[in-house]
Amino acid sequence: MSRKMSKNLLKTLRQFAGIAYERELSIATRALQEQFVRWENKEIDVFELNEKIHEFHNGISRKLYSQFVGMDSAFGVASALHDGTLSREEVGEDVFLSVEGIVLSLSRMGAK
Repeated sequence: MSRKMSKNLLKTLRQFAGIAYERELSIATRALQEQFVRWENKEIDVFELNEKIHEFHNGISRKLYSQFVGMDSAFGVASALHDGTLSREEVGEDVFLSVEGIVLSLSRMGAK
């Protein structure tokens, strides 16, 4: 980001990063929920369920936290725009233009 962002734009970026984080975490949590169903159906034991919970916490949960909370909000929003979690129309032109360079960089790098 080559230009200084206004406080209002930074606040908006944080809000959209929060929305993207919630969406991505909800998707990831569904997979964990499936493991609870498997446990309830006695397809796996409580120890395997416990392992799945730890894998979730130490894996995707931490990755998403780092991406949307631990990093610059602009990067989180750009990443969400790049992977389709957020849309250009949804965030508006000002937000999109503020992170467009990051989105283009992610595209060139072939990031997910």
